[in-house]
Amino acid sequence: MARRGTRKLGLFGRWWESQRDRHFQIITYSTIISVACLVWGFVFLFVLGGYGDPEQQALVPWSWLAFVGGLVVAFYVAPEFFVYMGQRQILEDILLIDSRPEVLRRRKEAEDAADMLGKAYQARLMGLYQLHNINIGKKYRVESVGPIRDTDSFDEEDFIELPSVTDSWWSTSDSTLSRLLPGLGVLRNPMANRGLIAGLSFTTLLLLSNSVFGIFTGASGERDHTLDLTASIHEMERVYESSPHYDVISLLFITVFAALLLSTRPHIESPASEEE
Repeated sequence: MARRGTRKLGLFGRWWESQRDRHFQIITYSTIISVACLVWGFVFLFVLGGYGDPEQQALVPWSWLAFVGGLVVAFYVAPEFFVYMGQRQILEDILLIDSRPEVLRRRKEAEDAADMLGKAYQARLMGLYQLHNINIGKKYRVESVGPIRDTDSFDEEDFIELPSVTDSWWSTSDSTLSRLLPGLGVLRNPMANRGLIAGLSFTTLLLLSNSVFGIFTGASGERDHTLDLTASIHEMERVYESSPHYDVISLLFITVFAALLLSTRPHIESPASEEE
């Protein structure tokens, strides 16, 4: 019966089932990319007027593709993303519970969320069970790790912790930005940090390319013209200049996005704070 069901799934269905433990990551990345494409297409076509500008015709088909493709993908993926985020928040709340009876009361709720989110969250739930001496059974065959919580609440010897990856920019859960905005817990999620790295890198490189090399076609047919964002915002007649060209708004955007990109790097404690 299982084999028949697997055959009926089709190629994509079988692949999706094989990625069961990565559904949350795939949904998250798909949502970020689709929304970014949707925003880019909308801004370029309808805000910057690229659709009616003959000098930008080369970017129009790609912008329409980004807009329509991003809209279609986001329509299906974004609701799933919020469902997964809701389940993740439920599990994160349960992982912070100190009361054994309360953990037992919400056990089914926690296990349903862990089943949806994959092995990484199942391992953290098992760590919570071990911490409260709750019988785990044979439902999860993963090595338990410690649930993320304040270090003052429990002894570190009570559970196994995940290996530290704070020295890796791509994998860090302790970025400088998460320290600056401690109220936004999502910034401590490595996947969210990766999304910021990808989005900010793309935006910064796009702005730099526009200013230094030019990404718009000039009268010669070459991509050697820069869009002057300052002139575009003020709706001046001439908004394209031969590259390289630097205007105030472009430099401001480059500085802001570059600073945000650097803030996604792992937080490094100063020698003074370490001594304290």
